[in-house]
Amino acid sequence: MRRSLVLLLAAGALVAGCSGTKNGTASSEPSYTTGPGASSASSGSSGSAPKVSNPLKTSSIESDACSALSAAKRTELGLGEGERRTTSVGPGCSIFAADDKLNQIEISPVLANKNGLSDVYDTKANNEYFEPTEVAGYPAVYAASLDHRKNGKCGLFVGVTDQLSVNILVQYDNGPGASDPCPVALKVGEAMIETLKEG
Repeated sequence: MRRSLVLLLAAGALVAGCSGTKNGTASSEPSYTTGPGASSASSGSSGSAPKVSNPLKTSSIESDACSALSAAKRTELGLGEGERRTTSVGPGCSIFAADDKLNQIEISPVLANKNGLSDVYDTKANNEYFEPTEVAGYPAVYAASLDHRKNGKCGLFVGVTDQLSVNILVQYDNGPGASDPCPVALKVGEAMIETLKEG
């Protein structure tokens, strides 16, 4: 079974969501839509998210989301090579577990939002869960419009600069991550921060 993933860009923030269940492989491509007034909401962000005290150099992931994880980090996490995709909000990358194609991670720098994690905070009311956290010292939040964490799905947004957040969306059908996917997202986020620091 695979579950489709939907990322909705509403009121200037990307919100991870899930809908339906389909037969087939876990390979699914998030779609992006821009809600009415998204651009104006983006420019009028309240700046409610914590500031990024040590902004990272993000030019590599802005052009190639798969560069968010080095080959060494992918191996360490038991992941295969990423598959590049292009979305309406920027580049994306689908990465599958090396030993199980039903376990998938999507990494998407949210270029359409110009206020980074603050744009995600500004749509807090649209989410079924919204849990601020930190990833390797960087502000982050677990958030999604639908709560399917018990079904192997977890959305994590990481602020890498005050202007850019990266969405990490886990979809695991098998193994420990299928019942507790957020620790998987956290490990991927930590590996991404280390990769970007190595630059």
